[in-house]
Amino acid sequence: MLAETHTDGDLFVREFTARVDAAGSGVAARDAYRVAFDRLRSQVNLYPVTAKRPSLVFASAARAARELAASSLPLGIAVVMHLYPLCALQCVPLPLLSPARLQRAALLRTIRRRALILANTGSERSRGACQPLVATRVAGGIRVAGSYEYMSLASVADIALFKATLGDSGSTVFCAANLRSDSVRIGNWKFRGNMRLSDTTSVTFVDHLVPRGRYAVMPGDAAQAGFADYQRCWFHLFVTEIHLARLERLHRVWGLARGAEQLVSLNELSRLREYALRLLDDLSVGSDIETLVRTTAAMKLRASLLGQSTIAALRALTTSMESDARQLSADANELLYIRSQPTADEKILRSLGVEQDDARLRT
Repeated sequence: MLAETHTDGDLFVREFTARVDAAGSGVAARDAYRVAFDRLRSQVNLYPVTAKRPSLVFASAARAARELAASSLPLGIAVVMHLYPLCALQCVPLPLLSPARLQRAALLRTIRRRALILANTGSERSRGACQPLVATRVAGGIRVAGSYEYMSLASVADIALFKATLGDSGSTVFCAANLRSDSVRIGNWKFRGNMRLSDTTSVTFVDHLVPRGRYAVMPGDAAQAGFADYQRCWFHLFVTEIHLARLERLHRVWGLARGAEQLVSLNELSRLREYALRLLDDLSVGSDIETLVRTTAAMKLRASLLGQSTIAALRALTTSMESDARQLSADANELLYIRSQPTADEKILRSLGVEQDDARLRT
């Protein structure tokens, strides 16, 4: 391992990790995570600027995510799971006088005024289907019941964003629900080791009330799919950004060389990022989002493939750097998860006509 100059961000991540590790596991570790994250809230800007152009919003939010991810990819992932739905909520084009626009404005004011943390549930996974929650109309709002298997920032989030299906009509409702409630059950951490810092668990809603003003009935399948796609594009932008920040750090720390193919890929990613942000800025109500979807999916896939080549390089080092084998393995393993994060690599590859039994794409 090469000698490295540590930044304030590196020291903060070390303290964060040490606090959680010292607590062991179970409830104590979760409590330690909450304490550490409260400090993170006070030191890292988790709220993007309120600019009209999405590209400026992304630039302000991505700065904090990159800094954290360079030192700790799992912690960077956790913060992204708050930032990307917040940016999508803030920037999604809505009709000027629509009820949804008024609800959005009220929710964003509450989030910023109270410095709330968002979590997003129900994302597509490469394995297993995600079943939306069932909602029932009641006086004062709707009640939702059901579970999602994966939600990051579960220990610290204040609001969960998710979709549910109204039992009386089959319509989809988009909800912003309070997580600090006795009717919400948070499961155990899904991952071990450093990936615990993503704070990913299952979440179950037990007859949970979502009051009026905190949910919106989607006008049709097209609107629902359009908003889901819009959110997904923001996730692709952020997940690419943080993985590139981490890969740059790993290459520098371990002295990994970049070949011509990797340099070409990085150049392509830079151009795709510029194009995607321009598409975001130009998007308006009712416009076609498909080009943006394809562009950001291509970015995510390219970042994942760069991660896979880095995994191979790190594992190859273990034979000559036996004393660092444990750290090399940990750094490599953290790069595995992007393949199954939405949109899963295999789904993107399938859309490109790539055979799924190609072993080179699953190493």
